[in-house]
Amino acid sequence: MKLVNDAIDEIGFTPYHLKLFFLNGMGYATDSQLGYIESSVRTYVNYQFGYTYPISNEMVGAGLLVGALFWGFSADLIGRRTAFNCSLFLSAVLIILNGAMGTMATYCIFMFLSMFATGGNLVLDTCVFLEYLPHKDQWLLTFFAFFWSIGQTVAVLLAYAFLPNYSCSSADDCPSHENRGWRYVFYVNGAIVLVLAILRVTVIRLQETPKFLVSNNRDEEAIKVLQGIATKYGRSCSLTIEDLSQYGEIESNDDYRKHRTLGGIFTLIKHHVQILFSNKKVARSTSLVYLSWFLLGISYPLYSNFLPVYLATRGNNISASTTSGVYRDNVVGNISSMGGPIIAGALLYFFPVLGRRGVLCIGGITGMALLFGYTAVKNHTQNVALSSASYAGIYIYYACLYAYTPEVFPAAARATGNAIAIACTRVAACIVPVIAYYSNTSSSVPIWICGAFVGIIGLLALLLPFEPSKHRVV
Repeated sequence: MKLVNDAIDEIGFTPYHLKLFFLNGMGYATDSQLGYIESSVRTYVNYQFGYTYPISNEMVGAGLLVGALFWGFSADLIGRRTAFNCSLFLSAVLIILNGAMGTMATYCIFMFLSMFATGGNLVLDTCVFLEYLPHKDQWLLTFFAFFWSIGQTVAVLLAYAFLPNYSCSSADDCPSHENRGWRYVFYVNGAIVLVLAILRVTVIRLQETPKFLVSNNRDEEAIKVLQGIATKYGRSCSLTIEDLSQYGEIESNDDYRKHRTLGGIFTLIKHHVQILFSNKKVARSTSLVYLSWFLLGISYPLYSNFLPVYLATRGNNISASTTSGVYRDNVVGNISSMGGPIIAGALLYFFPVLGRRGVLCIGGITGMALLFGYTAVKNHTQNVALSSASYAGIYIYYACLYAYTPEVFPAAARATGNAIAIACTRVAACIVPVIAYYSNTSSSVPIWICGAFVGIIGLLALLLPFEPSKHRVV
């Protein structure tokens, strides 16, 4: 891995990396864009099919959970490239089909399937980009979360465009022909993602990452990929197959193609998980990362679920008075969230002494303070301003955690580790609708709890044993 890192640093940042930055960023945007659709259309889908319990929300969480594990585990077995290219196409097609469903049962089935496909994007985008990046440009991984905000903003804008004008006002009289707004939201979002999927295959033409190839005893292919990039962009790459061969073969991992039986696949997956807990220091790092993801997965969605009902208890002047106004405020909040990744990236670039752990702590404490302050809002202006600031504060933490997680896992088990981390937040996402449905949402206690959780994970960052900004990833 040292030799591969030397070669990547020697080649430097090329137009290939720039393409990866934007096209992998599209995968990030897709994850948040498609994941947001269900919550934006849920009310109108329930009007049409006569449901009150958020079963479709549970399908989103379950689909993302299973998808993250499936695509993450498979990416460490068969490689990043296949999963990277397939997941986005499947997401687009299934989301479009989701908009054509005529019953709640089929709607929920396709909700699960589309989120299953989408669940691979977030796992793989960071892995692929990181495993090509020169060390000096690694801070870009934190800035990556900027695309997450873009995706969510696109989803909110499309909801704003269609739902207020093409939806029923209540469940009492809601025929399908008067409630087509939610279907349009699915169709247009799916079409956008389909275009991105085509661009990903035609523009980037992704090669398998050298670090995956080397960790699976495929040295010649790794050299070919590195030399190909160097030749195409007029860069030097002095690494040869002889340089790698002199150190023998990798013994801590093996090529999936030699273990294609069910038992062999299970053994490799088990081994990849064991790598994540291979000694006390690594086990501590992995456990703290997973705990951080779980607590974040509880606090942020819980805040979002409780917020509308809580605001309703604060008076008529707190929230926008019209449906259109509510979506407008949502757009403002999501655009503001783009500031979080920008601030996180700027802190790492201009104040490298802070490191990943320092920025994580700043994001957690800032988010906690803003959430605590949110309980005191008294009018609509304060509501929009403080909610927007809260989004930005929490996204400082989000952006850095998304980058930190793949950085501290080794290449042989990076996708597996990333998948389990994201699965932790998906499990939390499945719990949140139950809490929100059965709890008393009229008090400020849930928001205080959410703020406390965000503060706790900010402090937990200081206990993380590894600081990737000081070392190259392996």
